[in-house]
Amino acid sequence: MQKTPDTIFRVAILVDTTTSWSRALIEGILDYTKEHGPWHIHLEPQPRDDQLHLPENWQGHGIIGRVSTKKMAKQLDARKTPVVNISSVQIKGISYPRVITDPQSEARLAYDTFRARGFNHFSYIGDLRQEYVAEHFRAYEGELKNAGCTPLVFNPEVDGLLEEWLKQLPKPIGIYCWGPSIGHQVIDACQLAGINVPHDVAVLGSNYDELLSEASYPPQAGIRMNAEQIGKTAASILDDMMHGKKPQQMEWHLEPKGVVEKLSVDTMAVEDHRMASVMRYLNEHALEPITVDDVLKKNPMARRSLERKFRQLFGCSIVEQIRQLRINHARLLLANTDEPITLIAELCGISSYNYLNRIFKECTGLSPSQYRAQYRSI
Repeated sequence: MQKTPDTIFRVAILVDTTTSWSRALIEGILDYTKEHGPWHIHLEPQPRDDQLHLPENWQGHGIIGRVSTKKMAKQLDARKTPVVNISSVQIKGISYPRVITDPQSEARLAYDTFRARGFNHFSYIGDLRQEYVAEHFRAYEGELKNAGCTPLVFNPEVDGLLEEWLKQLPKPIGIYCWGPSIGHQVIDACQLAGINVPHDVAVLGSNYDELLSEASYPPQAGIRMNAEQIGKTAASILDDMMHGKKPQQMEWHLEPKGVVEKLSVDTMAVEDHRMASVMRYLNEHALEPITVDDVLKKNPMARRSLERKFRQLFGCSIVEQIRQLRINHARLLLANTDEPITLIAELCGISSYNYLNRIFKECTGLSPSQYRAQYRSI
């Protein structure tokens, strides 16, 4: 359809509006329409049955939705309407353009959250019978395997009650959960089992939710998705499709915004209080232009002893940890802001653009400008 000055596109958004993620995604779509519209939005909250819910007489130009079943995809195909999928579910044989959070980036953030707190034991809890959860787990499992670790996985059909399984885990342990609802269940089970959260079991949920993540005690840390950008990206793709253009690509994986740190991970899983103090100092000051000498001023000890113990406990050197924290922050700024790269280097405690360019490429295989182009191409 060629748009004329008086054309109003009718677009349906098919998502469950009960979560902060979905509301932020809708806000991103609406922000896009303010500049590129007008669009008349049909907002039909999608129930948990994952079925297509549209008025029988609805005649629209495009759909953005969580396409999670073959039945729903078949119904959408019958409408012969452009569709953009924002679901983690990838249905075999169905090829809609899909915009989601990058699972590898999310897995890296989860692992780094636990590693920076000294954890050596890791677990994952989610319903692996669901393929999208299994994909989420595989990304996390791969990140751990690269570090020489293997996650312990809860299987209710084999392991029985969650609280009894939690009692048997090595402690301290970091548990990464599929969504804040699962994280809430883990914290509940820890309370029933008399397990201290976060000192024995630290809990991190994917997809931080302002309500669900705060509804437990201790409040649950989580990874904040960039739902607004997912919405804007999906809207931009759909806009092109409604104008008869083919999508530039079929998969769009966007960077998350970062970790929302709450009490459920507020611990250091090391008995050496001096090393715990060192890691806290790095976490708090890594984005400043600090060196190992600055660490020693705050934590006086022999340099060789400091570096040996730190590597033994955290699996990397102090310099490597500072660099990783800075690169992680640079990733987020490159993907989620329009700040000049020279300013990003400064905000990350890096002395120059050239140095950022070199170490960023060593860590990611891409230059900062290439990385930004990959995640901000819309």
